[in-house]
Amino acid sequence: MIPFNFHHLYYFYMVAKERSFSRAARALCISQPSLSAQIRQFESYWNFRLLDREGRQISLTEEGALVFDSAKAIFDLAQELADGMSKQKYRIGSRIQLGVSSAVPKAIADSLVRFILEADPQIHLTLRQDRIETMIEDLMVHKLDLILNDFSYPTSFEENIQNHLIATIPMVFCANKKKARKLRDLPQGLDGTPLILPTAPDQTHHAVQNYIHANKIKPRIVAEIQDLEVARALVAMGRGVGLLNSYAVAHSPEKDELSVLRDHSRYKITDTIYLIRRERKIPHPLVTRILKEFRIEV
Repeated sequence: MIPFNFHHLYYFYMVAKERSFSRAARALCISQPSLSAQIRQFESYWNFRLLDREGRQISLTEEGALVFDSAKAIFDLAQELADGMSKQKYRIGSRIQLGVSSAVPKAIADSLVRFILEADPQIHLTLRQDRIETMIEDLMVHKLDLILNDFSYPTSFEENIQNHLIATIPMVFCANKKKARKLRDLPQGLDGTPLILPTAPDQTHHAVQNYIHANKIKPRIVAEIQDLEVARALVAMGRGVGLLNSYAVAHSPEKDELSVLRDHSRYKITDTIYLIRRERKIPHPLVTRILKEFRIEV
């Protein structure tokens, strides 16, 4: 027999999660006085104060933190159960929700999509792009199953976020064939040359700045582009030299128009690709297979 009311536990969990009675009351669609009364009953049951209240500030006592950790595990599992039963209407694992960072080359996202469709031709695939912070929030509440990103995402141990490195890919300086014939070998060939960069805070943006500093050159930066496909198209049009992912260059529609420039610098730049998931009590079978088998062959 469960010794306490699960409604009380959920009310406490929401207040502790939101760190606010008013926000929790709105989320629960009950009045704030009613919520406060429920929390008092819950604390009375344990004979412990679980929340410290200082004006509008809410913090957890030592006992409250212990109860919150257990409540979080319980309600996370409940959400996974709800997700699993929803999928059971069709069949377990028949849906996968994938998030892709805009910094990941389209060719790599395409490769993952092909792997998923070959692994399960009947899969219902949802794919979207967003800010990594937004996608991590959705991963936490099971609105995403997996995220494809260009760097590992640091989170606390309690959040059960796992980063899986699937590729380390060389970055190469490219120009269209006409422009490439007029350039000296790098790094000196970049001196005074129009350069197209990824925007900050992309990891390769900082790597290029270090490359420029290490080789004591002064290129002319003409564009900073967040969208990798747009940047590659500008390079193919001859608008400048671009630092591009070598895998994306080899698989791009413009590959016949692009030349990889000879680079004699000892400073090499690489791009990392990660799959990010949240560990679940009930693993998604296709996510498990992807993490085990999917790799980018460079």
